[in-house]
Amino acid sequence: PPGQQNVLIAGNQSGRCIDVPNSSTSNGARPQLWDCHGGNNQRWTHTTNRTLTVYGNKCLDASGAGSSNGTAVLIWDCNGQANQQWNLNSNGTITSAQSGLCLDAVASGTANGTQLHLWACHGGANQQWSTRN
Repeated sequence: PPGQQNVLIAGNQSGRCIDVPNSSTSNGARPQLWDCHGGNNQRWTHTTNRTLTVYGNKCLDASGAGSSNGTAVLIWDCNGQANQQWNLNSNGTITSAQSGLCLDAVASGTANGTQLHLWACHGGANQQWSTRN
């Protein structure tokens, strides 16, 4: 449910966390999977307006408001648009409120540096996530 604050989001398949590379705060930085270490670049808040924020002012964003398989996921200044709204679902998926597509570890990758994108939900472990403090 919205309101989870400052949590790590780990892939069920990889056990690794959604991480902003090199603690970048730049618009367009692409989150990746990385060993969980609890740094600020891995701390996400699911707000009441369904954004997933990092650093307090950057939102997880579907690039270009894309709604097709393979749409890149990046961080961007929060702007209230639908491509920055996410549902954390009871089945472990994180879906784009705009497209309904699932947050997906590319090619079922589990290594550090694996990128994330949107893909049609298929129930695979590379689309299942858990939050922890």
